[in-house]
Amino acid sequence: MDPITLDSDLAKQLESGMHTGEAIELPFPVIYLWALNGQPSYKSTGGALYNGGWACKAEDLQALCDQQRLATPAGWKHAVIATRDGGEFEAVTTRSVIVAPIAFRTSWLLDSKRFPEYVEGGRRHVQLLAMLGMRTTEGGPIDPWNPVVLTAKGYQAKNLMGATETWSKFIGGVRMKIAPNVPSWCFYTSVGTFGERVSLNVGKPGAQSPITPIIPYLPDNLDEAMLSRLFVGQDTATAMGKYLTQATEWLKAWKEADVDQFAAGRVQDAEGVYIPDEPVDEIPF
Repeated sequence: MDPITLDSDLAKQLESGMHTGEAIELPFPVIYLWALNGQPSYKSTGGALYNGGWACKAEDLQALCDQQRLATPAGWKHAVIATRDGGEFEAVTTRSVIVAPIAFRTSWLLDSKRFPEYVEGGRRHVQLLAMLGMRTTEGGPIDPWNPVVLTAKGYQAKNLMGATETWSKFIGGVRMKIAPNVPSWCFYTSVGTFGERVSLNVGKPGAQSPITPIIPYLPDNLDEAMLSRLFVGQDTATAMGKYLTQATEWLKAWKEADVDQFAAGRVQDAEGVYIPDEPVDEIPF
């Protein structure tokens, strides 16, 4: 059967006619995983609730798995998380995720509005589009699962971007030997919290609060064989390129943001989730 096509200009015109003016969404299904600060009160529970890591809404994860016929990621745990208005909802948490970064967008939040550039007193917000990888067996090969968006604010936004930069530098020497023309992002990395709980006080003196920082996992024995196993593969790299192209408008949305578009309640991610506020950074990062 021949594919159905339209003139590209006509297709764009008709596509734009049904835009509602709301925040631009990705044109393919994803789940949003937000950086979760661990809380000391959950010591007996352990996991991401105590150590920090990632969380998503359980209903969003289930809907994606049903739609895409995906298996629920192994090891992710169900939890109940409170909302700002005193309610609660079902979530799924994990201390770390295996991802291959595709692209990111960043903005600054102040007084319930979003700005494309740093504003004094603003808090950074980063959303990282990535391919989530899954191991079916411990130490086994990593298979692509589905694109996801990692979202973080404040100090955790800085930590998330720092994790990708650290990983790129860490594998640089070995990568240049075996894959000199392959970007660092085509090799899976683990990002989250690992080992014993780590808590850092951040913010200005007198107004500090603790976070459990997101970091990359850096193996002690990285060699050519290990890095080869972390390569996403030709098919997945091709798919990542297609997702990047399809995400163009989503990426541009924050660069060209009109502040009035982004009043409270108009941002598409886990904005309604209770995450203890982090203090404002003294300088932009």
